[in-house]
Amino acid sequence: MRRIIAALIFMLIGAGGMYAAFEYHVVQSREGWLFIPKSQVGLQDTYADIRKWQATTWKSHPQLAQSLIQNGKGNLIIQSASNGSIFNGLFQSSEKKRSAARQAAPDHRYK
Repeated sequence: MRRIIAALIFMLIGAGGMYAAFEYHVVQSREGWLFIPKSQVGLQDTYADIRKWQATTWKSHPQLAQSLIQNGKGNLIIQSASNGSIFNGLFQSSEKKRSAARQAAPDHRYK
């Protein structure tokens, strides 16, 4: 009897996992883990780690992008698409530039 009950419990857990996989995107972003309802039922993009995605990556995941926009998380697309921007490092703060210049310049103090 224990085996039958254990089998039923595992089948319920498996069915619940499949339902969640068909109905939700599990997205890992800089904000943390998000469970976003899918705009179309299916197994495509069930899990996505978008922290390092670039603009070209989003072109191959239109359903995920649509679901994020529909659920008010469109800002995540912009944040992750700006990761691979050619402008990274172009606008450094002046403090970073000064510290880099100090490290590069030799110290010529007279004693």
